[in-house]
Amino acid sequence: MTWFLLETCASGASAAKLTITRSGTGADMDIDGFWAIIEGSGRDTDSVERGEWIERALVGLSVEDLVDFQDHLDEQMSRVCGDLMGEAAILILCGCGDDSFSRFQAWLVGLGRDTLDRVAGDPDLLADEPEVRRLAERHPRDWTNEEYPWFEELEFVAVHEYERRELDTDSIYDALRARYDADTTPHQDREADDRDPDEALPRLTAMFGGRMWD
Repeated sequence: MTWFLLETCASGASAAKLTITRSGTGADMDIDGFWAIIEGSGRDTDSVERGEWIERALVGLSVEDLVDFQDHLDEQMSRVCGDLMGEAAILILCGCGDDSFSRFQAWLVGLGRDTLDRVAGDPDLLADEPEVRRLAERHPRDWTNEEYPWFEELEFVAVHEYERRELDTDSIYDALRARYDADTTPHQDREADDRDPDEALPRLTAMFGGRMWD
């Protein structure tokens, strides 16, 4: 199945008028459709505006497609949930709890398909990304909202749209568990990695590891 974004946010997400169509047969949103929405929202756009743009895109989806979108998001976030990526987040953010790490994972997805493919296998390649490089040698309190490596809006946009439409108390995660006939939400296992972060993340360590803040 092929999904098309007929108009994207070339002049800013808030001004965009979005129409989504699809060709081919089948009832489900595929991975290409997921990435079309993520990348159509504009990597260089403020995260709040991006979230609003994605929210408008999801309004046009069926409930099943909405669940598919969340399924794809969870799967892509799971690709960057390993211990070594957690160490990368700790370096960049000067510390990182579970909630912060989830927002960081969503931000990585927001960097786009090609970038996620690269850094999922080697988190140290984040050192090549301009969004990461501009944070080095600066205190996190000096980062702007646009620069901060979180994308909470993406993490919950499908959750909120599902809740808006469904009148029962089930959440989109209940729908996913029912789909997989599982007791836990799919794609949530964290990959263990016992490598020394200083050795496995030499470039990020050089960029962020020596910071000492008051």
